[in-house]
Amino acid sequence: MRTLPEQLVFALSIALLIAAPTLYSGKTAFAEMLLGFLGLGILACLLWMETPQRLYRPVTLFIITGLCLTAIYLVPLPQTQWANLPGRDFYLEGLNWLNQQSVTPALALSLVPAETLIALLSLIAPLGIFLVASYLPETKVKQLVMVFLGVAALQAALGLIQYASNNPVFFFGLEPNGQSAQGTYRNRDHFAALMEMALPISIGLTLFTLGQHHRGQKHDTKRFTWLTLNNTLIFGSLMLLILLAGIFSRSRAGVFLTIIAVILSSLIFARHLGGKQSAGITAVIATITTGFAVSIGLIPILNRFVAQDPLEDGRWEIFNNTIEAIRTFFPFGSGPGTFPDVYRAFQPIEQMRFVNNAHNDYLELLFEMGATATFLITAFILLYIYGWVKLWGKAWNQLHFIQNAAGVGIFILLLHSLTDFNLHTPANMIAFAFLCGLFFRQYATINNG
Repeated sequence: MRTLPEQLVFALSIALLIAAPTLYSGKTAFAEMLLGFLGLGILACLLWMETPQRLYRPVTLFIITGLCLTAIYLVPLPQTQWANLPGRDFYLEGLNWLNQQSVTPALALSLVPAETLIALLSLIAPLGIFLVASYLPETKVKQLVMVFLGVAALQAALGLIQYASNNPVFFFGLEPNGQSAQGTYRNRDHFAALMEMALPISIGLTLFTLGQHHRGQKHDTKRFTWLTLNNTLIFGSLMLLILLAGIFSRSRAGVFLTIIAVILSSLIFARHLGGKQSAGITAVIATITTGFAVSIGLIPILNRFVAQDPLEDGRWEIFNNTIEAIRTFFPFGSGPGTFPDVYRAFQPIEQMRFVNNAHNDYLELLFEMGATATFLITAFILLYIYGWVKLWGKAWNQLHFIQNAAGVGIFILLLHSLTDFNLHTPANMIAFAFLCGLFFRQYATINNG
């Protein structure tokens, strides 16, 4: 019988995986508050539980170091030290005016400490679901993977209905991003990113059940064959649904990375399904799905390129301004979570709109944390490579398929983050953290539970 805290963690994790994308991808005040409370509940229950160590030590050190480096930006600083920091000259006039009014502002390494505190608190939910995927017993983790796939499939189904009907009723008050699938996301690119993360897992489970069918032929039992074929049909349907939704999002990066996800997943899983014949079948599946994606998604995507030059969609101007700010504030940055406020100082008057994100998660992190961001990005990439090394040569059971699929999903989102701000969308950050928890889970102990 499972302990009470484990049951609570499991229930809260299900609620978090469902609520994050459903509540407008977590981008409302109520959603952020709810996700934070769910994450806090998960962390409290995990502290209550007696959980074995299921994380590699370098991963644990990375998490602790990252949280500490973020918290340092909230440490109070004397005015003289603060004024000597890079990029503070622009704010000295306002500081002097406050001093003349006998107001002593709270100064820290962050230009806007309140925003940095919010950014730090926003990590609670992703940290909670990361630890859940790392620590809970294998059976529970597999069930959470099914919940994740189910949520992605529901979003995909809604997105396809939106694309087919273009009826405002199915957008639930959201502004449509043209005739495209977007689920309950405000941004179709972020919706496509969820599909990209879920697609490798659906492919992995589909191909795993195909491999089970191949191995089950030795037993020649009707029940075994029926169950495996039934599971293959279920996972195959989910795979097709998520694939189509990613394509019909009509996101340029989304369609391209969906194809990449199919190819990478097929290459990784092909030789682990039962010999050369299964590898050939997998290659055929990859070819057909890729061709299907291209034939459906290429024309509208090309139309978007023709109708609007992507070099003039504003991103490159934002990139240039962000790079200028990075130089100004280097090596400390402006502080985590401060981009929307601080970017205004570098925004030209011709850019007549609010810019709340850099449309590149790496540039935004460099903007906010300077040299610290360089360290964190490099460390994560090295940890990601380390994770693949640790997975190498292990038995290809179902959870190992899931872990490899999670690794593909992480890679796809890291690529997408070059042109968008998916890691600043709460729902996608939670999904990404869940995949990271699966990927970095220690193999030596995953068969317990």
